[in-house]
Amino acid sequence: MRPYLPLVCLTLLMGCGSSSTTQQSSAAAEQKAPAYPFAYQLNKPASVAKLPKKLEEVSGLTYYKDGKLLCIQDEVAAAYVFDTRTGKVIEDIDFGGYGDFEGIEYVDGTIYALESNGMLSRFEPRSLRIARSNIGIPKKTEVEGLGYDPKAKQLLIAVKKGSTGSSDKAVYTYDLTRKTVYKALNISDVQLTEAGIDPGSYKPSGIAVHPITGDWYVITSAGHRLLIIDRPGKIRYNEPLDPQLFRQPEGICFAPNGDLYIASEGKGKKAEILTFPYRK
Repeated sequence: MRPYLPLVCLTLLMGCGSSSTTQQSSAAAEQKAPAYPFAYQLNKPASVAKLPKKLEEVSGLTYYKDGKLLCIQDEVAAAYVFDTRTGKVIEDIDFGGYGDFEGIEYVDGTIYALESNGMLSRFEPRSLRIARSNIGIPKKTEVEGLGYDPKAKQLLIAVKKGSTGSSDKAVYTYDLTRKTVYKALNISDVQLTEAGIDPGSYKPSGIAVHPITGDWYVITSAGHRLLIIDRPGKIRYNEPLDPQLFRQPEGICFAPNGDLYIASEGKGKKAEILTFPYRK
């Protein structure tokens, strides 16, 4: 029997090695994917600034220049300059008329203001020349969020109500060079459900691009939620917004260093701009 001992030992060793490898593979498979590195404490704003009565229905927000943001409200064609250092509105930039304005964006010296029907106004802060055009959003589509993607040089347009019903939860892009509109992505009810979000509550009110990660940040007013969507269209992260802190979140933007600003309508009280420092 002695000649067979080496073969038996070899067999046992091979079995032990296989078992160890299997256990290691199983342990690795059980490890969860790392959580999305969310860099803000949405329950702890660094500051909460009260806005004047004329901005009770604040509906859009954008970064303007160092220490300053631009706001817009639903009914009046005016951009309001908000000083982040003092927490005060220091200037009104009137561009004439009335409308249902839902978003504002400042890009390379030009202010863009978007109405719910897809009408886009553009002008320079010190110029009386104002251009208005319908950018070609499908009819019966209600838009309620305007952002800017500097990498693609495109405006982002979040849809609150699509032209084809609940399945049309889209984000459009408007190419500033070609002056053309495209449907960038369509967020399905399945995606929302898998992310733990009620599809019926997904009605975007603001959209912005993070200046460091490039992800899209979307806030919903009706559902009181913030979503982070990557460029391929995957929902990477979402978090509820406390209705006591965010009465009606309508505008969102970032400073170049990543600091986050969210504007909330007053709903019978003073509207607010909340500041959340970027935590690297």
